[in-house]
Amino acid sequence: MKNIVMLVHTEEGFPPPESVYLSDEEYGRGLQCFVAGAVDAVIINRETRTFHLAKRRFKPVPGWWWIGGRRKPGELAEVAIARLFKRETKLDLPPYRFVLVASIDHQLKDRQQEPQELGCHMNAYTFVVELTPEELSSISLDEKEYESGARLTAFTKGDLVRANARQIILDLYDCVFWG
Repeated sequence: MKNIVMLVHTEEGFPPPESVYLSDEEYGRGLQCFVAGAVDAVIINRETRTFHLAKRRFKPVPGWWWIGGRRKPGELAEVAIARLFKRETKLDLPPYRFVLVASIDHQLKDRQQEPQELGCHMNAYTFVVELTPEELSSISLDEKEYESGARLTAFTKGDLVRANARQIILDLYDCVFWG
């Protein structure tokens, strides 16, 4: 894996803004003005050189994908991924367990909300996390995000190719298991 340096600069007196809910229309207009911030986590097993993925239900990335979502304003990336990981897997891990491996610029052709054709441009800090067998078996995926009854599936590089995984998953696999 390549080394990544992540620096955080918070000016003294910065008031973390309150997170607010926007209607689909308002959020769509925001996506036309700003790049959304997100965090993702890929569950890995270094010994077997596998990614553990689940089938997402909805756009912008249906099919095999990792865990993650949007950051809240003022939220550190490590805190955000621990929060989202717990929400989507029911597994509560401390932020230090997640290791930053990439910053991925996602430019996706559509989104779940109307108008779908607006697409979605996000920048995601992408982390890996290695779980114990007990932790892995205790995961219960959020059925709002993943197909009903979905389970994590382990993929080698060959498995990913055979499953027609998105190119970004293959690229990240090569970054994580470099060499």
